[in-house]
Amino acid sequence: MNSQIVRMLPSFEAAEAARVELLADGFDVNGIDVNVTTDEAGPAESNFYVGDSPAVKGSADYEDVFKPAARGDLCMMTVTVADAAERERASVILEKCGAVDVDPAHGAAKSSF
Repeated sequence: MNSQIVRMLPSFEAAEAARVELLADGFDVNGIDVNVTTDEAGPAESNFYVGDSPAVKGSADYEDVFKPAARGDLCMMTVTVADAAERERASVILEKCGAVDVDPAHGAAKSSF
């Protein structure tokens, strides 16, 4: 029974590196899907002028208050796997390429053991 794993990668280059490694390891090209979450306007972010309170950050500098946080989730990769062994191989390759699992349910499941 096939299942899928989903990971976020920091850049298209990282996603492409992961895709190349997955293919070299024998994964099916039709089972690897990359969804880029940026477009010509930049990362998918809100259009609102927001920032942290200078009282919280300790100063009113742009760097401290208004600079957006570094993003590490610009590409989403979905990999179809056939079994637990494939899931583990894919997870190792993706992690090596900088992928992160952002599903909070997975973290909660690991911490309950």
